[in-house]
Amino acid sequence: MTLVVLDPGHGGHDPGAVGPHGLRESDVNLAVSLATRDSLEAAGYEVVLTRQSDEFIPIGVRARMANQVNADCFVSIHCNAFTNPQAHGTETFAFSPTSLGTGLARIIQPRLIDALGTRDRGVKFANFQVLRETRMPAVLPELAFISNPAEEAMLADHATQGVIAVTLSTAIQTWRTP
Repeated sequence: MTLVVLDPGHGGHDPGAVGPHGLRESDVNLAVSLATRDSLEAAGYEVVLTRQSDEFIPIGVRARMANQVNADCFVSIHCNAFTNPQAHGTETFAFSPTSLGTGLARIIQPRLIDALGTRDRGVKFANFQVLRETRMPAVLPELAFISNPAEEAMLADHATQGVIAVTLSTAIQTWRTP
């Protein structure tokens, strides 16, 4: 059985970015992760969440959790932010062009763009701790800019959160059948 670790970024005393109307990144990340878990489990996948409530889990612990359960993939769900409220779009990070997560990132990114109608900021590479320290394919999708008022409203919408969850679930299923 395929084991997926979903990592709702931030939580507890670390809300992540906060939108202009007060939407907390940690809340969006958790809602999308819980819905993604439900979709994946309905499709026959085993899912572990690094957090299931508004609690703080250190980044290194998140990576260790995925390694300890020998996950098949690790998806750390985030929202982007920038000082310019006009910044917009979706991007998906992997550790490097040759890392295990690159293939999964290349499946997730276009599906999120199609589902959300956001600007395609591409697949990118970064030395993020959760990507660097996991031993399995690992990706970090930045769903949209919570700092952009229009994208914040989209991220706050429960129906859109559900669309994101199904999109992530379908992308993971495309990448790896249970």
